[in-house]
Amino acid sequence: MKIINLIACFFVLTLVACHNNAKQQTQATEDFAAKQKLQGVWIDSETQEVNFKISGDTIFYPDSTSQPSTFRVVSDTLIIGNPPSHYPVAKLSNNVFVFKNQNGEEVKLVKSDSPDDDIAFEKPTAVVEVVNKIIKKDTVINYGSERYHCYVTVNPTRYKVFRRTFNDDGLAVNNVYFDNIIHICVYNGAEKLYSSDLKKQMYEKFVPKDFLEQSVLGDVRVWKIDSHGVHFETIIGIPGEATNYILDTRVSLDGKMRIGEMR
Repeated sequence: MKIINLIACFFVLTLVACHNNAKQQTQATEDFAAKQKLQGVWIDSETQEVNFKISGDTIFYPDSTSQPSTFRVVSDTLIIGNPPSHYPVAKLSNNVFVFKNQNGEEVKLVKSDSPDDDIAFEKPTAVVEVVNKIIKKDTVINYGSERYHCYVTVNPTRYKVFRRTFNDDGLAVNNVYFDNIIHICVYNGAEKLYSSDLKKQMYEKFVPKDFLEQSVLGDVRVWKIDSHGVHFETIIGIPGEATNYILDTRVSLDGKMRIGEMR
């Protein structure tokens, strides 16, 4: 029994030692000297445009929609963000930084010595909002002898939508936008047929998951009325992109809501 206990203790100690060694090796792989050289504002060597600023463990971008990202340097490779993007480092000194972007093209930066280049980073990080205020729309539509009153209210929220893109130098950056919740209400005369909030998650059956995660519920518009009900044109898309999903949100004449493709 003592022999078994001794073997077990030895096994545990070996595991702990291996874990500590692995941890030390992982920590040792990060090039802290390179990280120190990267501190400061870096500009394009040709255009003199500000590319990014490095402070501590974080990269800041002058683009107001790009979120700061953590970084590290390991084995002559710049690793940015999570999930990580890797960029081979071709040259790094106190004043010159050359790396390869995601297309394999070399990007040459030089460290700025102008205080004016810090101005781009003094403003608080902003986000691009689809709308920055509540928008109310009021539409009257007739069907036969009946009169229907449709209300649409676009409400900006604080729900963030993240989208990864690449800047002009091929660096991965995360853009952030605010999603919307849109309230629709339908009356037949004085009778309320339907009233509810619409969220983009309600359309997941018709929009691919990857696209939906990067999209916002952009707008809802009264489209038409027929025997099936009042049809609302519902737009889901990525801000700044031309590709959108346009879906049919229908409120039947007896007050039931259905979602489908435009026909």
